[in-house]
Amino acid sequence: MSTWELERAMAEGGLIPPDAPPLPFGSEGRPWFVSLVLGGAGWLASFFALLFVLLLFEPDTPAGAAFLGVVMLGAGFALYRADRHDAFFGQLALALSLAGQLALMYAFVEATESAAGLAAFTAVLSTAMVLWLPNHFARALSAFFACVAWALFVRIGWWGDNLFTPGRLAVALLPALVGWFVIWLPIAAGVHLLISREASWMATEARRVARPALTGLLLALSVGTWASEPFAALPFLAPAEVPVNWLVIWPLLAVAAALYAGVCAFRLGHRAMIGVAIAGALVHLVQFYYLLGVSLVVKSYVMLVLGGVLLLLARALRTRVAETAPAMGE
Repeated sequence: MSTWELERAMAEGGLIPPDAPPLPFGSEGRPWFVSLVLGGAGWLASFFALLFVLLLFEPDTPAGAAFLGVVMLGAGFALYRADRHDAFFGQLALALSLAGQLALMYAFVEATESAAGLAAFTAVLSTAMVLWLPNHFARALSAFFACVAWALFVRIGWWGDNLFTPGRLAVALLPALVGWFVIWLPIAAGVHLLISREASWMATEARRVARPALTGLLLALSVGTWASEPFAALPFLAPAEVPVNWLVIWPLLAVAAALYAGVCAFRLGHRAMIGVAIAGALVHLVQFYYLLGVSLVVKSYVMLVLGGVLLLLARALRTRVAETAPAMGE
């Protein structure tokens, strides 16, 4: 079924209004391996273009780096507008836009020398990219980066810039729980809100922003806690004594967030995101096991309690399904 036929069928079924804006067209039947080669060529071309620009302008001041970032963002936006369906230009534009954002981040940190400020600036910049860039994948990636930057801002702003020495940080259980929920509860609420109102924004131009933003938020719930500190579990190699740090509970809470993302992806029929959510839950579980902060005995007790809670929830869900199944059959 073509995009036009799908749009007409949805209008006849009353799913979208007859005067709704046209649906975005997909790829023009290009094989995936051709798109992969063209996309790789775009990244390679952007690397040489970025190297040429750096050698030509040699930005050694925050103002010069900021100017270079704005130029690259403008070039990426122009390429997106020139041809949205060409894999080469699409990947070239994506690489240029990412390079432009990195240049702006470099200029900001050079001017302020603040890790928390950099995280906040990155969150705001990535949110702006969700609204500004015309490419679906770039918007989803920007939404993911915004969530990770928000997580880093809360952590660094609360407990300081110690991402590479998590074993030496001492955080009580209650602040650790509050900090995690402050970060991820608004994101989970945003996912719930977007899914519950999907029928309304899918019929308007808002879908061009809401759909990729929803994808980015689901990706953040799946792997965001790990992505905000991917090397946190490395200090387990050091036998030095460390204080009790209940930030170790974050990866275990992230398992629940990843499972919630998987359920939401199932509701949307997004198979790839279901796989990402499952993989994210496994990654967070491994991170919880190896992350220093409390002893393995305490971790075993925590996982035992969590397993019992999950079994109770599964039994309650099974009972509810059994009760509602006859009513649905009637």
